[in-house]
Amino acid sequence: MSALAHYFEDEGLATVIVALVREHVASMQPPRAMWVPYQLGRPFGAPNDKDLQTRVLRAALELLDSPESGPLLEDFLEQAPHAQGEPGWTFPGVIDSRNLQAEVQSIQPCWQQVRDRSGGSTIGISALSPEQAVEYIRTFHSDEPMSNPKGMSRIGRARFAIDDIKAYYLEAATAGEGHPSSFQLNEWFWEQTLAGAMIRDFQERARTSEDKNLRLIAGSLVPAERANSLRR
Repeated sequence: MSALAHYFEDEGLATVIVALVREHVASMQPPRAMWVPYQLGRPFGAPNDKDLQTRVLRAALELLDSPESGPLLEDFLEQAPHAQGEPGWTFPGVIDSRNLQAEVQSIQPCWQQVRDRSGGSTIGISALSPEQAVEYIRTFHSDEPMSNPKGMSRIGRARFAIDDIKAYYLEAATAGEGHPSSFQLNEWFWEQTLAGAMIRDFQERARTSEDKNLRLIAGSLVPAERANSLRR
């Protein structure tokens, strides 16, 4: 969208982007953009919240009246309400938080329960077990990184390992009878688990890496609202 904004502006059409990934618009520098702290796919906030969506739209359109010359990037910091979900929801199992490997292993019974119930799982894209995926990311920036199996680039496997870790934890979190919202699941994973903290740290390191290929994946590993709250 940032690239399209440049093309439209060249043809005389004023544009405003409502952005979910701040790093992208900061890099592409469209004439006007507003970052919002919402989930991917929900640039105007919670579904059916007409008042919030109207406030987001008006704030974006107000950038058209800004006297500043572009590129202009503003932050819209109003959080979406957390109306949906299970009141008082907690992870349905017992988590061992002594260290990362202990945490991963303690998640396994809940994950297995969900796998048995659904008949499958979405993890496996990295070709690493959950324990191996965590170790791969944990040691990625260390002096003694875990060896990379053949068949995939080191950075590509890191991205897929993170996807597998997130899927493993979030699948396990649905083992109970409750119905947590996506916000509740994300709040639990990113704020309460060692794996979430590890991935947030990995993204920050990737974002400032001298390796341009590593920097390319840095904006897509952690939800925008989590990554930007970490830096504020």
